[in-house]
Amino acid sequence: MPDVLRQTRRLLWRDAARHSFELRPMLLDQFRHEDFRGRRVLDVGTGEGRLAFVAAAVGGRVIGVDHDRARLQVARAYAGVRDIRHADFVYGDVEKTPYREFSADPFDFVISNLCMSPGIVWHSSRALKAGGKFIFCCHHGDHWKETRRGSRWAFYEDAMADLLRENHFEIEFMGVDTIVAEFEKLREVELFLRDETVRKWVEDGRWEELSDSFARGEKTLTQSYLIVKARRLAHGFAAE
Repeated sequence: MPDVLRQTRRLLWRDAARHSFELRPMLLDQFRHEDFRGRRVLDVGTGEGRLAFVAAAVGGRVIGVDHDRARLQVARAYAGVRDIRHADFVYGDVEKTPYREFSADPFDFVISNLCMSPGIVWHSSRALKAGGKFIFCCHHGDHWKETRRGSRWAFYEDAMADLLRENHFEIEFMGVDTIVAEFEKLREVELFLRDETVRKWVEDGRWEELSDSFARGEKTLTQSYLIVKARRLAHGFAAE
């Protein structure tokens, strides 16, 4: 296991809400250490293209892929309005589709924000040039731990390190960025979360677990993110 940089902040829920949907500073800091000028970049699970636009702004030639057509339309519209010429957005399933279908040439970087699975790691390794970088942020295993059920495809450090090693990556950076939101009443959690999240938690039992936590006096909700930069090793299979 590499050394892991850990940052934890405890914030009142209104302050924490202001950071909930932003790109993690620890992730953006990894971008600042790389030269994207003229490099081929694949953004998997691009959504509305926020991370793709970061890479394009520093010179990357970006292809953003997602299976949500509505969000892709938002990304394309923003690129048009801002005259961002080196970011294209295409439809695709990044867990199942070989990434060569998005480009015949291998990539210098694969990037991702909150879209991660073993399949994505597998495809990314085969899409990258030897020496290419895989830079991403995913949910850490402690994300929403108070509900006793983490997010789908949340990873602890050791599990992600093993997965990357199995796919011919060498980890250059690993960090955990955690915000613990503090509340006084359960009602405040409803204001903190999106309505669709509250409805889902009520349906699957997580809301009851959170309510029990509050009844015990543990009035917090944890948001935790794993940020990684890994280099694709030269040995092993060739990029497909």
